[in-house]
Amino acid sequence: MNKEDSALSLDAKVYLHDIEKADILVGIPSFNNVLTASYVISQVTKGLDTYFPNFKSVIFVSDGNSKDETLTSVKKLYLPSEVKLIPAIYMGISGKGRAVRAIFEAATRLKVKSVALVDSDLRSITPEWMQLLIAPTMAGTGFVAPYYNRRKYDGTITNFLCYPVTKSLFGKDIRQPIGGDFGLSIELVEDLLDSSMWELPDVCRFGIDIFETYTALAKGYKVKQALLGVKNHDAKDPSSQLASMFRQVINIMFTSIERYESVWKAIQGVSSTELFGDVKSACTPEQIQVSLPGTIEAFKNNYDSYNAIYKSFLEPEILNKYEQLRLIETSNIDFPSEIWAKTVYSFIAEFHKNPVYGREKLIDALRVLWIGRIAVFLKETWTESEEESEARIVEEAKTFEKLKHYLLDKY
Repeated sequence: MNKEDSALSLDAKVYLHDIEKADILVGIPSFNNVLTASYVISQVTKGLDTYFPNFKSVIFVSDGNSKDETLTSVKKLYLPSEVKLIPAIYMGISGKGRAVRAIFEAATRLKVKSVALVDSDLRSITPEWMQLLIAPTMAGTGFVAPYYNRRKYDGTITNFLCYPVTKSLFGKDIRQPIGGDFGLSIELVEDLLDSSMWELPDVCRFGIDIFETYTALAKGYKVKQALLGVKNHDAKDPSSQLASMFRQVINIMFTSIERYESVWKAIQGVSSTELFGDVKSACTPEQIQVSLPGTIEAFKNNYDSYNAIYKSFLEPEILNKYEQLRLIETSNIDFPSEIWAKTVYSFIAEFHKNPVYGREKLIDALRVLWIGRIAVFLKETWTESEEESEARIVEEAKTFEKLKHYLLDKY
């Protein structure tokens, strides 16, 4: 780790100096979350008091200089508990990953055994989340990924890209590889801090979650999934609100694939990932607002901007399907999972072949096709239940698995 590039502010270092040592650190990256941050902290505190009463625990709210009094409100909190609270701004470029880096640095300074990360916009977190994310890492698991009950239109970057690609390439069935609410052993935290990928600005932004997951998988850490129940948070409409997040996540995902090429090329098949906790089937997530007409328009209006890119490397059968997709409003388009899997794999291979300066436009071109894929999914599942829609996503991931040879041939 480059000590000169520390994300810890002087305030944070003073808190850490006073605390000296701890067993558990729960990090909460925050930015303009005044309405939810205090609730998240209260639930985390109850969880630490309930499940880890004999351990010294610290909560670190790593804030991006919020403009809405988030940090001021956190500093006024009274915790009826032995749990220590660090409310501090992180240093460096603004982004979730930079907030997480400050949390990781704090963990190594405090010599903790276990780290948990939870988002600051959660409205569904319960005290039990602490046990589910932390207990496995106290007993030999390196990485705990979340497993949520989510609405069928929440998590679209996960559902159509991160989930099927992660499962197929790294051979582990992890349903939420960019869920954000994670448990990590201190050994994994140290490995993450030692990575040279922090030099990429997108790791310091929304690329952080996939970076953590792929590092854990590539380095062979034992992985579990925590059954957290519902995730209610500030969800985004994929057609209008996710452009920068998409760019950052996919850039780091594709770069990590490149970096760990020798690992995933040697993996065959998929193994299940152990679930930890009790199934919470009674929980119902909040509704997610998405617009089918808006999604179709976003696809159609942007397709021509990237036509030259598509024609430069996508096979004719794939191109023909996207040309048909432009008629989605008036026609029932048959869009097989094989087409989507081959599209994604073609982009992964092309990313690998392109110089760094050409990659952002490539990712933007993929985003338009991803919006088209979502439009098909919306149309197909508008009247389907969550379970039926989930079955489609799981089935599509199996198609990615079957077509891994297509990526290997192109890479």
